[in-house]
Amino acid sequence: MPALAVLVPKVEIDLASQLSAAYASVSVEVGAFLLLALILQRRNVAGIFRKFWPQGARVNFLCLMTEVLLLMPLLGMLLIWMYRSSRGWQLDGASDAWGSLPPWGVLLIVLVVADAISYFRHRLEHTRWFWPIHAMHHSDRELTWFSAYRQHPLNRLNAVLIDTGLLLLIGVPLWAIYANALVRHYYGLLTHANVPWTFGWLGRVLVSPAMHRWHHVRQGQGIGTNFATVFSVFDQAFGTYYVPSACREPTGLDEPGHDAFLWQLGKPFVKVTSAVMGEGLPRDEGQRVE
Repeated sequence: MPALAVLVPKVEIDLASQLSAAYASVSVEVGAFLLLALILQRRNVAGIFRKFWPQGARVNFLCLMTEVLLLMPLLGMLLIWMYRSSRGWQLDGASDAWGSLPPWGVLLIVLVVADAISYFRHRLEHTRWFWPIHAMHHSDRELTWFSAYRQHPLNRLNAVLIDTGLLLLIGVPLWAIYANALVRHYYGLLTHANVPWTFGWLGRVLVSPAMHRWHHVRQGQGIGTNFATVFSVFDQAFGTYYVPSACREPTGLDEPGHDAFLWQLGKPFVKVTSAVMGEGLPRDEGQRVE
């Protein structure tokens, strides 16, 4: 873990090298999941293609390209600004408290704290005012690991501001914020995968693909449940845990435009415009809004 601390200097960040590493990471993960699909479906070439490139993959791919070419540089600069300015609003003594812990202890605590923050932020995204920018993530009717990339840019921005902002507020070291982001990113790819795994007894501790799939169901009791990303204990603690079995229910939203990239991007602005014009923010997909 000390090596991670060396990767992120405490004062200056080499944005170019960080972005280069991020681009390489995306390429490696896409290749790794393609290789996994080839191994698992080696006797069924058509099945390989459908698993790697399902119906909604075009929108997911465009979201990925938008993130790599536009969002990553912008969010990287935002993160640098937040880090440099955080010393002015950071809680007194917060940094010293983290410095007294071993690196493995820091990372473990940060993973738990970050997941708690993410849990409540995710629930906020399912409220009336934040659902329009989160709905895009739920629109994929062919839920696979690739669906993890289907995110509205404003949803990504919201997550960075809330999650990273609160971690900086409590003085979390920058290397731990990066390490936490990597763990959560790759774990998110796993939980979106189209596999029936419940993790058995371990599912009472960690979020399984089956658990998160219930969160994405089109209709039924799974809606409004399973908001955690890594640790299922948060859903159990707050009464939102629902994993009766492996999930084989249809996923996505029952609405038009679910595979139209530009429509998905523009939809939140249409809704806000309607609200400003006095029509109020509509409660469509109301079964998902708390």
